[in-house]
Amino acid sequence: MDATTARRFFQEYVTTIYEKGRVEELGRFYTRDVVPHPDIPGMEPGLNGMKVVIRSWLDAFSSMRYTTDSFVFQRDIIAPRISVNAVHTGDFMGIPATGRKVTVVSHPHYRLEHGKIAEFWDMPDMLSLLQQLGVFSAPSLAAWYPTSRLGITKNKPELVAPMVAGVGLVREYERV
Repeated sequence: MDATTARRFFQEYVTTIYEKGRVEELGRFYTRDVVPHPDIPGMEPGLNGMKVVIRSWLDAFSSMRYTTDSFVFQRDIIAPRISVNAVHTGDFMGIPATGRKVTVVSHPHYRLEHGKIAEFWDMPDMLSLLQQLGVFSAPSLAAWYPTSRLGITKNKPELVAPMVAGVGLVREYERV
């Protein structure tokens, strides 16, 4: 598979499974014994477990739209950077539907075998998602990036940390 074919494969996968919700077609994209990383506690192994996990996301979020922000393909690894926009319309991790629009950023890696996903690694930005669902408020980024460590003082506006846990931080500062 070349990079162009890999990108088409990935786009067809997200369109078919997530945007159209055709979980029954998952076998077109995953091997029967697909391995997720990290392991999902209590998940049935292989394709059947993936169907349950994906169905839980589709039951919790509607109007899913994927944007591929960047795409890397090397040998047998697909590594996109994706943004997913959706609406929280069902229970998710015990959180009742809020009706809120959310955006989740992720950098999954998929290892292909015979033209299907055999293994994948994913860690979506769950902190940002839970903040958007109102589970808790954003922590103070000043605690993570104290201005004294950055060598700045208040006076001049500029973006200091563009993305930390999905939250932008604008500070007034002057370099010292």
